[in-house]
Amino acid sequence: MIEDIAEELDPILDNVLEKNFIKSGKTLKVKVGDKELDVMEGFRIYITTKLANPAYTPEISARTSIIDFTVTMKGLEDQLLGIVILKEKGELEKERTNLIEDVTANKRKMDELEENLLFKLTSIQGPLVDDESLIEVLGVTKITSEEVKHKLVTAAETEVKINSAREEFRPVATRGSILYFLIVEMSYVNKMYQTSIRQFLALFDDSMEKSEKSPITSKRITNIIDYLTYEVWKYQIR
Repeated sequence: MIEDIAEELDPILDNVLEKNFIKSGKTLKVKVGDKELDVMEGFRIYITTKLANPAYTPEISARTSIIDFTVTMKGLEDQLLGIVILKEKGELEKERTNLIEDVTANKRKMDELEENLLFKLTSIQGPLVDDESLIEVLGVTKITSEEVKHKLVTAAETEVKINSAREEFRPVATRGSILYFLIVEMSYVNKMYQTSIRQFLALFDDSMEKSEKSPITSKRITNIIDYLTYEVWKYQIR
């Protein structure tokens, strides 16, 4: 891992980035400067920067995969929504997680059945109708396919209901995201206002815990928003 780079990379890394590896027997080597180094199987190089909006050359962009880990307003809003639901509707979030796992498992099962059937069809010898194992696989595939399709339809209907219930609490997440980016903007006025995402999430969690509870969802949402707004204001003027 190479940390804290600027917008240019040392040319010494060119052979590594371009994967100019030299095969020597069963091993691979790469020339870095005046040295030849062994390349381990599965080798990856990670390069990080603290620049908020780096402008890399087309050459660097072509030789690397650039991933932006900066916080976005929409991304933070979705993250905060997950936190809210986990605290307010824990069973709902658990149901949603289970649903995602079930859908993934069912889709994987469908893929396995299709692969198995394809293998049978391509490896069979003689007339298809005479192969009992193929007929059996076809029967199992048809039955299982219908079951999986039914489960996926049910899962889609359940997902709509869960997402509808989750959306009730989105105003809390929206307010939280807006407040965070307001704080970020304040740091441009004076560095004393700098606040990390970790500090903000701690404020958010604290507001969830200490704001007044209510069995009425709309009232509970208002309580969280009011408490969070006040806590952020109090934190910034400290």
